[in-house]
Amino acid sequence: MSLEVLRASGLGRPRSLDILLVHGIFVGAWVWEPHVMPYLAEAGYNVHAVSLRGHGGSCGRDRLHSLTLSDYTADLEEVASSIPRPVVAVGHSMGGAVVQNAIRSGLSLAGAALLMSVPPGGLMAANVAMMWSQPRLWRELSAMLAAGVHEADSEVLREGLFSNRIDPAAFARFAARAGGESALIGFELQGLRPFAPLAWQAPPMLVMGATEDRFIRRQDIWATALWYGVGAEWRPGLSHTVMLDPDWRMAADALLRWLDPLEAGIAATRGTHAFRSEA
Repeated sequence: MSLEVLRASGLGRPRSLDILLVHGIFVGAWVWEPHVMPYLAEAGYNVHAVSLRGHGGSCGRDRLHSLTLSDYTADLEEVASSIPRPVVAVGHSMGGAVVQNAIRSGLSLAGAALLMSVPPGGLMAANVAMMWSQPRLWRELSAMLAAGVHEADSEVLREGLFSNRIDPAAFARFAARAGGESALIGFELQGLRPFAPLAWQAPPMLVMGATEDRFIRRQDIWATALWYGVGAEWRPGLSHTVMLDPDWRMAADALLRWLDPLEAGIAATRGTHAFRSEA
């Protein structure tokens, strides 16, 4: 399997774990590259960002619409197992469902962070709510799943993905790199088949929501936090596509604050100074 994995080596004080970033629908590992990857690397972490098959520079574009959540889960498992140190997986939106499904499938992680993630029960309720409360956005999402980002109304998508927090030129650059998505994934994410682990199967979890998210509702974030028995971390004013939001640093700093005690505990358990592998 030929998967694109972008990497950034940690700088400064070495850390005892690595971070693996998992993107959401229509994009690839490239969404993490401008801001989040270098920022986490500056904090000392080796950072890896995978493009799931059919996305970014990975294989599978020719069969994108036949891909399933199990396929994306296998990609995450392959990359995570290739990293020689403990791994924290960070999943955004659809990527959060991939991370949850991997844990359910038995992937051992040092921790998992779910950012604006699909909730454990799926998106059926959110989908119905959007159909009534935001019909234009619902129609454009349906069009995107059927024909790709380039067939959708850019103004509606800029509001939906970024809450109009980036200018049209910046959104045009984003849309030029975005691609298609598997319609089967859109169906699976409704939650008709369980993909979340039971709470006691899960590693330490971070659940983060954004107050200006047009896709993942506040009640979905609370449902995820309740499922895993943790509090919800809220980022005021941020949009759904948090890693490209003008205030992306707020989310990255919250992630680092959560990582600090987790990383320190792993370092203490290992009983040795952290080392850095080549990334």
